[in-house]
Amino acid sequence: MSYKRNLNRAFDATHICKLPNLLVSGCSFTYNNSNEHVCSWPYYLRDLFDFDKVFDCSQSGAGSNHIFNSVINEIENDKYITCENTLVVIAWSGLTRTDVIASSEITKPWHHMSNYDFNDKFSTLSIFNLTKGKTDLDNLCKMYKTYIDVEAQILESAFKIIALKNYLENKKMKHVFVQYQDLTDEINYLEPLVKSQTLKCFDNIESIGSYSKEFESDGHPTPNGYLAWTKDCLIPHLLNKYSAFFQKL
Repeated sequence: MSYKRNLNRAFDATHICKLPNLLVSGCSFTYNNSNEHVCSWPYYLRDLFDFDKVFDCSQSGAGSNHIFNSVINEIENDKYITCENTLVVIAWSGLTRTDVIASSEITKPWHHMSNYDFNDKFSTLSIFNLTKGKTDLDNLCKMYKTYIDVEAQILESAFKIIALKNYLENKKMKHVFVQYQDLTDEINYLEPLVKSQTLKCFDNIESIGSYSKEFESDGHPTPNGYLAWTKDCLIPHLLNKYSAFFQKL
């Protein structure tokens, strides 16, 4: 289930929020990679909008399958998440990333940083774009990427984005879809109808990676990069889209 870490707040609230819960999913551009310090956008948004809890389903390396599965799992199985008390924000990852649900015995050593558990038996296993390595999991990744071509992976991701959008709308969940990086090049592989449907799913917000000006050596935004995107892009959009639930102090 989602991480509910008790990270100390880094900022005083700047807005009044009528929703206590924030549910997020995504890849390492969402996951807060410290157990002590706030350093990613979900917790900056928590602080500034004064959410009580962050239900964090993100996982490093996650793709569309993980995001789709983890969000539905949380909404269907956590009685504290309802359409009346929760905002869902998803930072969609690369559309060629692939993941499956597998035995936690296999996934735990593979995902040493963030490991999402669906229950006490199963977790997400990301199938990375590996070119080196000799373990069985390395070989699985290489074989999968050899036989499943890029356009097929993008199409599967598009179906997941469209389906989750419909699911959240049917559940009457307040939600925002953003991109971790600009996904335009990948979306352009899609046939016109699916491309159009996919683009309509995303809110009109600049991607985290495109907006950020400061980056770590591994290519991720710095904490200041995440903070700037949260303040300048995400918060103004939320105030416009869900004005009835957020008010500036």
